[in-house]
Amino acid sequence: MPIYECRVRSKSGEMRQLSLEAPSAQVAVERLHREGHFVLQVHEQRVRSERRGFILFKRARLDELVAFSREFAVMIRAGIPLMEALQTMIEHMRPGVLREALEKVRNEVEGGIPLSEAMRRQPHAFPDLYVNLVQSAEASGSLDEVLKRAADYLSDALALQRRVKSAMMYPAVVFIATLFVMAYMVVFIMPKFSEMFRQMNVNLPITTKALVWLGDLGGRHKLPVLLSPLWVLGGLWGAWQSPRVREPLRYWIARLPLVGDLTRKVVLTRTLSALQTLIATGVALPRALDLAAATSGDHRMRHALATIRAEVEAGIPLATAMRETGIFPSLVVQLVAAGEKTGALPEMLGEVVTFYDDEVQQKLKGLTSTLEPILMLFLGLVIGIFAFSVISPIYDLMGTIK
Repeated sequence: MPIYECRVRSKSGEMRQLSLEAPSAQVAVERLHREGHFVLQVHEQRVRSERRGFILFKRARLDELVAFSREFAVMIRAGIPLMEALQTMIEHMRPGVLREALEKVRNEVEGGIPLSEAMRRQPHAFPDLYVNLVQSAEASGSLDEVLKRAADYLSDALALQRRVKSAMMYPAVVFIATLFVMAYMVVFIMPKFSEMFRQMNVNLPITTKALVWLGDLGGRHKLPVLLSPLWVLGGLWGAWQSPRVREPLRYWIARLPLVGDLTRKVVLTRTLSALQTLIATGVALPRALDLAAATSGDHRMRHALATIRAEVEAGIPLATAMRETGIFPSLVVQLVAAGEKTGALPEMLGEVVTFYDDEVQQKLKGLTSTLEPILMLFLGLVIGIFAFSVISPIYDLMGTIK
């Protein structure tokens, strides 16, 4: 059974870090709620894979889950019995995490366990949000419609994720290429300049002294320096996996001039999209807020939604609770208030999601256009410093000779 690391706030307002063993994140959250805690963050401890000798997560791919949901919805809508539909999906699915999970789901459903509960026992394949959608569908008898909604939500989330990754690809490639080029220069080029500069009887600028030091380092430790970009990238990736590093970084990234507004809108779009899908399929608002918080991927948003949940349970309208957190734009608050008054909250949330999704697309295009000249300026600065460090001592030497 997996173990979950949970960051909670007690009734007295005290922040605590707890470890909890539970079959799924949802069960862990519900258990903590019964104990009187407000859950701010839940993540599963890393486990050692049965097939590989290193630490990794076994997760179903999001695009595979989208395809499964659409095909499964079509089969249910066509009147095919649940067990037969599951068996057909398994037979036509390629081997992988999702297929293994579906085989276990089929066996448990065959034993009399509800579909949603069987899926909840496979958290590596079916997220809590997905399981709750299926559970609401079982209660309403509209499994095909809810599966279609789930597929639409996951498809939109995947599209947003891909757009953000695509926008970040160019600067990431430039950064990685710069690291490897610098490592190559330190090992094969700078040692030659270091020897030349040592023979000059001139005062060296501080940048040239740095080049000499790097050249000596590259000459003595060729292999470690050549591999240093891999160590840097591995260290950055490992640091990002730690919540203690990731959360403060996200906090400061959200305040950067170019990407701060984009980051906030991505979080807002992802959170409200999940909330809209959950409410539209009949999930109770407090539970929908918990699940939306878990999908937000942002500490401030999780904290705000935990506060909103407590106020909603105390009878305060959702729009009022949102306004008091101070992180939701006035447009969101106004449309949510209108949705509560007219009974069309899912529709109003859908309008908000559409608006901010368009905003994110425009911001991503603008960010890509802005980053290109900035990266060119950065590369020019690096080349300029290197050229100055090499040429300046040579000019000084020529002046001494004259």
